[in-house]
Amino acid sequence: MELDIMYQGVGMLSFNSYSLINIRFLINKGGVIMSHQNKKSLIGQIDDRLQKMTQAGVGRSKHQDKIDGEDHKYIYTWKTYQAYMKHCCYFVKWCKEKYGCKTLKQCRQYVPEWIESRRSLSASTQKLEVAALSKLYRCKHNRGQKPFRDVETDTRRRADIKRSRGDAVRDKHFSQRNNADLITFCRCTGLRRAELQDLRYEDFRLGAPDGSESPGLYVHRSTKGGRVRQIQFVGSADEIALCCNIMSKGSGLSKVWGNVHSGADIHSYRADYATKVYQMYARPIETLKHDEIYYCRGDRKGTWLDKNAMLMASKALGHNRISIIASNYLRL
Repeated sequence: MELDIMYQGVGMLSFNSYSLINIRFLINKGGVIMSHQNKKSLIGQIDDRLQKMTQAGVGRSKHQDKIDGEDHKYIYTWKTYQAYMKHCCYFVKWCKEKYGCKTLKQCRQYVPEWIESRRSLSASTQKLEVAALSKLYRCKHNRGQKPFRDVETDTRRRADIKRSRGDAVRDKHFSQRNNADLITFCRCTGLRRAELQDLRYEDFRLGAPDGSESPGLYVHRSTKGGRVRQIQFVGSADEIALCCNIMSKGSGLSKVWGNVHSGADIHSYRADYATKVYQMYARPIETLKHDEIYYCRGDRKGTWLDKNAMLMASKALGHNRISIIASNYLRL
């Protein structure tokens, strides 16, 4: 018994039934015979693909890749990888249970049906699932275009946002009195949870010698997208003094806070900080030109904001868009 195999770069080779070791060599070197790698579970296939995209993407410029039309090939942070991995797993488990799919290719045709079945979720979660699947299948699309045909998601509305809008179950397990210093510090700095947990004493900045800048922080650890920023403490004189005192208690690379209680409503504290920064820079609306005013829509229609002050607040939080400040942070 002989077996003919077309091997890349070699041509047609013949093996008899006793040449198993040679066939295995071809498998390991990329021959056409299917290997164990083709028999991975659906979750294994997802992990393999997203891991490779993340390993190749971390450290790259997402902005430049968008300009070059290459951003669909990469994932730029491990946090994004974890989020996409979770939602892609939801999808393939559903495909396997309902249709018996064994490969990602077999699952792809059921994307529209899957997204339609998720319409009970928030608009943001629906869009996250579409983003995860479009990355999994490397869908190339421009801003405003759909990555999948016949896939519709709900529109985000500020009025529908529930995060940090009221009391939550976690609040019962978090003492505001015992964590008063932490809360004040967060409301004066606007740090994200990861930034707060990785903050070191050496990141403290007393300000410019000429007094042109107030005390603040150099935020460059565990930031979103690797972006760095310098922020100043914003609050009353007593609050700023408290923040300076906290940052003066240690030195060097020692962590200021370490692990932060999961019950701390960090997003709410960031909203308080953003509002204070906006109010610090906001100019009287009646003195502004038409193109200097941001006109709110939806449930905030009729509210006018200073674009420049919004941009300052956005950058202080580690963002660059003013629209996200109006929809997610400002409390005016």
